[in-house]
Order: sequence, then structure tokens, then C-alpha cells
Amino acid sequence: MLTATTLDNQKIVLPCSSVLANKYDTYVENNIILDLVNIFSAVYMADIGTVRRQGTGSSIHVTVQVSEENIDKWNNYIDLIIELLNFVTEGDNDIWSVNFVPVQYQLPNKQLVFDVVDTLDYDNVSLLSGGLDSFCGIYKNQIEDRTPLYCGYKTNNVDASYITKVYEFAKHINPQSDLCLFEKVDANKVTHTQRTRSLLFFSLACFSATWRKLKTVYVHENGIMTLNPSFESRGTTKTTHPKTIYLYQKLLRVVGIDITIVNPFLFFTKGEMISSLPPQYREQIKNTRSCSRSLQGTRYMGKDIINCGACVPCLLRKISLAAYDMEGYDHNYFIPYQGDFMDDEYNSAFSYFERFSKAIDNGTIFAQLGIKKAYYSDTNYYEKTNDMLNRFNNELETFFRKYGR
Repeated sequence: MLTATTLDNQKIVLPCSSVLANKYDTYVENNIILDLVNIFSAVYMADIGTVRRQGTGSSIHVTVQVSEENIDKWNNYIDLIIELLNFVTEGDNDIWSVNFVPVQYQLPNKQLVFDVVDTLDYDNVSLLSGGLDSFCGIYKNQIEDRTPLYCGYKTNNVDASYITKVYEFAKHINPQSDLCLFEKVDANKVTHTQRTRSLLFFSLACFSATWRKLKTVYVHENGIMTLNPSFESRGTTKTTHPKTIYLYQKLLRVVGIDITIVNPFLFFTKGEMISSLPPQYREQIKNTRSCSRSLQGTRYMGKDIINCGACVPCLLRKISLAAYDMEGYDHNYFIPYQGDFMDDEYNSAFSYFERFSKAIDNGTIFAQLGIKKAYYSDTNYYEKTNDMLNRFNNELETFFRKYGR
């Protein structure tokens, strides 16, 4: 366990202890990166450990231990951290407060930097979730001749198995690639949420990048799910929204962590990403999982079926494959492509995409997106986003024609 000592000599276990497992004994040069993982481990633990009533927000307070030498730096940017947390959880109207306390990390006596670190040819860290988007990232790495260190997180055993399946294929494509798979946080999950989980993922990827002296982290997420408008009627995640990455990137910069987070698929639909895959990749689509549903206590999961087919991510996956007549490459769902409009969750997800299409048609979509120039490095972000949305609308129309009400 990774421990620390408070200024009054009390020994404590840090929130990041379980998720880092024993990886911290292979690299520690600057405690700021351990602080980063510790902060967002504590945030995620507080998020999943807070009981919420439907339709009401919660006040969530987090006290986090950070290294004594860096506490003034972190205190200077508490407002930025809170702005980030309030944004990614705004759909539930949560209000965050953060307090830092100084500690001295108790690191292993023998701190090792891998002898092979300077001979490895990794040029980026790529997040690997076991989902279809990060799978498309494997192809992106291949065609751009990149050698990634893939970074995954064990949300549960099923997700971990899909990460392993996807990585086995990635390793076959590029034997020089590698996988750093992090353990899940040691906390009871009392609420189903994935809102702040991406902040922990980003932090683990930054840890991996710093460990291997890399400067770039790739987050492969389609542009539609990245924007994920709520239409003021449903809670939607802002896990990879341009503002989320902008605020997180700003935090890295001000605390002195020289890593850039890039989403190469920001202006692409999921369907376009999938349709670009060659046959060798298409045959692996069935070995990816896009479902947002937990596997515990849900009526959707049965023998050999671990995708509900009713949630927004499942339906977007269906829309994207159906738009290019690629349903045959997909796996089975509890609710199949034909849908079940008597199912409340499926009906809600389908209605969400109907509203999405209508907002694109009538020109009101940008009022729902919450984007602005500051969040983009591309000066043509508005035009590219608009073009991408119209292409997505064509994909929606194909799906509605095939599987509509």
C-alpha cells in the first residue's frame, strides 16, 4: 500500500494506493504526478460513494492528501479544480468543495526507473477501454506508424476481459506496443456514475506518460459522444467534452506537468471511424464492449449477453454500424437492433436521438453543445463540428429508416 505521514506523524493510506497497486515503486521522480492521481482517485471515490436522490444535487466535499512541497501549488488552483468537477457533474447539479492537507509520501526504499526505459520506442500513451472507439484508436496508431503504451483501468472483471481481448489484437498488430492496466479504486460504489471516472483515467494516463517520459496522451472518442448534449431532459456525461479536456489540460499546465491530451476523432462520427476499419479489424468488432450498464443487479444481462442494447452508448453503436450496413460484425444485445419501444430505457435513448436529429435539422443544436473557441486548437472548429453533425444526421436517418418506430 502507498502510505503517507501527516505533519503530526500519523500514518495514512492514500486514495491512489489501490489503483496504482505496485506501479509506484517503478517510477517516482516528481511527487506532483502522484498528487494528481491521488486527487482524482479521491474525487472518483467520493463521486461513486455519494448517495443521490433523483432530480436533486449533492454537496460533495473532498479532503485530499498532497505532498508537502506541492500543497501551495495545488491550493492556488482549487478554483480551477472545482470548476472542472462542477462541469463534469453538472447534469446532477452537484456542488463540489476541495481541501488539501500536506503529507510526506512514504515511498518504497528502492525506487526503480526501468533500465529499459530509454530503449523503448513508445511515442504516446493511448487510453484503452475495451470499447469500440478506443479499438478504432489502434487502427489510428497503426496507419500513423505510432507505437503506443496502452493504458487501461479495471472497472470490473468483464471490462478488464475486453481490454485484454482488444490489447491482444493490438499486440498482434504492433508487437512493440505494451499495456499498463491499473487496478480499480478500493471503494464501495453506491451510485451508478461514470462522470468523474474519465478524470481518473486521464490522471493514470499522465502517470504512465511521465513514467515513460512521453509527452502525448491520446483519448480516442467519437465526436458525437464527446459533445453528448443533454437537451435539458436527461443527465449526460461530459467525460471527454472539449471543455473538460480544456480545463484538465489547463490544470496540467499550471502545476507544471508537460503532457498534452489529444482526441484525434473529435470531428468524426462513430460510424465514420468504424467504416474506415479494414477487414482484419472489422472481424474484431464483436470483441469490444460499448454498454454503459453495470453488470451487477441488472435485468439486461444474460448468458453470453453483456450488452443491454438499450442505453445511449449501445444505441449509438447500433446507429453507427447500421449506417454502413455493418450489423453483421456486431455481437448480440439483450434488446436487438429491431428495438423494443415498450422498454422504457430503449424508448428514452431512441427519443434522445430523435431530438438530436431534430435539433440538427432546425439549427438549434449548437445552443445545446456548450462549446467555444477557447476549447479548441483548430480555428475551424465550428465549421468542422457543424459538418460532422450533419453527417451524423445522415447516419441517424439511415437507422431510423431501418429500425424506426
